Amino acid sequence: MTSNSCNSGNSFSELLDANRKQLEKLYSSVNIESSRPSSKPGSGEVSVVRLTDEAREHLGDPIEWLEQHYADMWRHEIRDRRVEGGEMLVLVRLELPALGIRKSQFGRAPLNERSGRPLERGQNGGIGEERQACDAAVRDALRRCIELF
Repeated sequence: MTSNSCNSGNSFSELLDANRKQLEKLYSSVNIESSRPSSKPGSGEVSVVRLTDEAREHLGDPIEWLEQHYADMWRHEIRDRRVEGGEMLVLVRLELPALGIRKSQFGRAPLNERSGRPLERGQNGGIGEERQACDAAVRDALRRCIELF
């Protein structure tokens, strides 16, 4: 009976490895265009900026932080976006090609912060509030990506 447990553990690990490789291959094959004009890093050496514990707690706007530390050397893409249970959920991929960094994280934000309830279709302001929730969810996902540096 223990040999079955070991075999199932090995096959599970093999399955996870295969899925990870397949996901990495999928991500590497996607051509992502940046909305910002791209520029090559200057002659200076570019390195990863790691957050201290204190900075992690006080990380405000992740887009401002990325602009401050990496200027136009970063890009992001919303890989998935959906509404579930009154929340906007997004999957965002952050890339710093000059450093060979790719991070993907989920982010979430409530659709209607003031009332705490989801908007009904056709309700006035729904599109604007959905866009705001999406922006907030993207910032949440970017913050989580930055924390992985």
